[in-house]
This record gives sequence, C-alpha cells and structure tokens, in this order.
Amino acid sequence: MLRPIPAKIMRSTATVKACTGVDLYQNQTYEEYTVKGVHLQPTNEIRKTAENTDCVLRSILFVDKRHSKPEIDWWGLFNAAHSIGGDMKVTVRGEEYTVFTVEELRDDTDTFHHWEIGLR
Repeated sequence: MLRPIPAKIMRSTATVKACTGVDLYQNQTYEEYTVKGVHLQPTNEIRKTAENTDCVLRSILFVDKRHSKPEIDWWGLFNAAHSIGGDMKVTVRGEEYTVFTVEELRDDTDTFHHWEIGLR
C-alpha cells in the first residue's frame, strides 16, 4: 500500500474552473471550485493527445485523497467540459493552466490514492 503524500508539500490552493456551457454570445461559462491542500510540480513531460500529436505539460497538479479538500470529481468535470467543446482551467499561485490530462492513481490494493492533473 502506498503511503500518503506528505502533508508538508500539500500546501497550495487551486482554483478550478470547469466549462459548463455557453452563454447567449457563445462565450464559455464556468463553474468555479477552490481546492486546498494540493501540490504543483513543474515538469516538461511530453504526452500524446487522442489525435496522436505531442503536447508538453508545464506542470502536474497532485490532488491527494487525504489532504486535499473538498473532494471533486475531476473525471466528471473534465469529461463534461470536453463533451460540450469546453475546457478546464486551474489557477495556482496566480498562474493559470489548462487541464490536459486527468489520471486517477490507485495503490497496490486498488484503492484510490490521488489524482495527477496534467497542465499545459
């Protein structure tokens, strides 16, 4: 079983904006959430898109089962936003990112451990 992510690194707060639709003028409308107890890790990892093109991630956001509050359904928000042609934005320490990947990581007993959110 994986140990929890150390609380001492889970000190940031993220503002999450998920597209919920479009307004009368075809501008995206967003639902906003604030998640405390997250960790932003800079990276230059390359990921493939569904269209088989490369994308370089700027950062990975770690959202822990134990330390991050409130719990939100990252998969549900990500899929709902993309199903209507929208996106998800995350702001941490004044820097805004676009969510590119959402991964739910589990431990060796298949119990949910944490989210890793790929940001570009």
